[in-house]
Amino acid sequence: MSLRVGIPVVVALTAGPCVSGGVDLGGVTVSLEAYHGPASVTAEIEAPFRLRLAVHPAEEKGALAIRVALPKTGPRAWPAEDVEVRDSRGEAMMVRRAGIEWSTLVIPVPATAAAYVVQAVGPAPKRAPGPPDSARVIMDDATGLRLGIARWYDGRKAALSIRFDDSHPTHLTAAAPILREYGFRGTFMVNPGAAEPGSRRRSNFAERASEWAALAQQGDHELANHTAHHRGAKGDEEMEAEIGDAARAIWAMTPGKSKLMALNLGGGTFWETTRTLRYYLDKYHQFDASGNSTGMDDSYGDRVGNFRRMLEQHVERGLWLRVHYHYIGEGLSSSEANFRAALDVAKAHRSALWVAGMADIHKYQTGRDSARLTLLGSSATRLEFRIAPQTDHELYDHPLTLEMTRAGALDATRVAVKDAGGQAVPVRAGDGAGDAVLRFDVAPRESAYSIEIKP
Repeated sequence: MSLRVGIPVVVALTAGPCVSGGVDLGGVTVSLEAYHGPASVTAEIEAPFRLRLAVHPAEEKGALAIRVALPKTGPRAWPAEDVEVRDSRGEAMMVRRAGIEWSTLVIPVPATAAAYVVQAVGPAPKRAPGPPDSARVIMDDATGLRLGIARWYDGRKAALSIRFDDSHPTHLTAAAPILREYGFRGTFMVNPGAAEPGSRRRSNFAERASEWAALAQQGDHELANHTAHHRGAKGDEEMEAEIGDAARAIWAMTPGKSKLMALNLGGGTFWETTRTLRYYLDKYHQFDASGNSTGMDDSYGDRVGNFRRMLEQHVERGLWLRVHYHYIGEGLSSSEANFRAALDVAKAHRSALWVAGMADIHKYQTGRDSARLTLLGSSATRLEFRIAPQTDHELYDHPLTLEMTRAGALDATRVAVKDAGGQAVPVRAGDGAGDAVLRFDVAPRESAYSIEIKP
């Protein structure tokens, strides 16, 4: 049974009443793009994250394009980064997507009767769900300690990343130095491609390449991949170059550091490729940072008030708030006054907030969510445990914060933490809900540690 559509149709995945008398497509919508002729397309779900399309051209002779919109949120969301399209022979097909709307596919097809498959491939085992929260906590009766991995670095309640797009000169002259005044780390999405022969487009990055290199070497801010030229790509080769060339340029400015970085393909761009986005993310050690970010341009209205409300909500719920800017200065997308006002809001929440680069936050979140704590042994004054993150520690190199509490007093001067080699790990006192909290940081790799409590 299939559903014939000439205009978008939305149906639900779970069993129940069908909309328009159709088949269950799990929230997927299918239509012929910008078309009102005799041709039509039918669609049916064959398996989870596998959709079969069939084109019925009728008298149509010209080329067609099928538009498939996949659900992005909720329990029926598709893993858009892993989706590909193949024809009846199993050959990968060219698909067009917008830079920040990867869940919407436009598939060019000839006006011939044919079938196609839209499917998610993967995810790979390394992206399998991590252990439950209970696996990141040890409750030990012998010592009376509760040991757990902090939700965010240094035991902060929430995380905030502040992003800047397009490698604009004001990022160097205004954004970066102002962030330094506040002691905040920013993420700068750069377009490090050189100006091309015959093109009228200037390269803001190339004109200030030495300044960007100096910022990267200083290390208090983070560079991220906004593609080489912010123009999209037509074909696999161009897409490979736009992502790969930008990644290599950033790696060259940050030698010896993790290659993992955020990727944002950019608004207003279109990308044509036969490959999944996952292919490019994995090949160049990137993670997709195109979604779930709040724009801070003044044209959107009361950005500072909105930011304050959102930040308070994220702190209350313990979440990661992502915001992004374009150009900073009078008459530009965000005035310096409004930029500073937003930073003042963040500063007022400093004790609860971890303000960091997008890669740092992603590394911590991924490492923490993949990790497991195991009790190896304990006595009244000693606890031995193992931490085992399931991430590549050369890429996911941000330390993880462990927290320990015990009913009654817990004095940092009377607690000693050592790694497997017997080296002391610094312990610091922190604020907690009720009982005293001690914190210490560990490398995000599998290793054993001991905690000794002096009488």
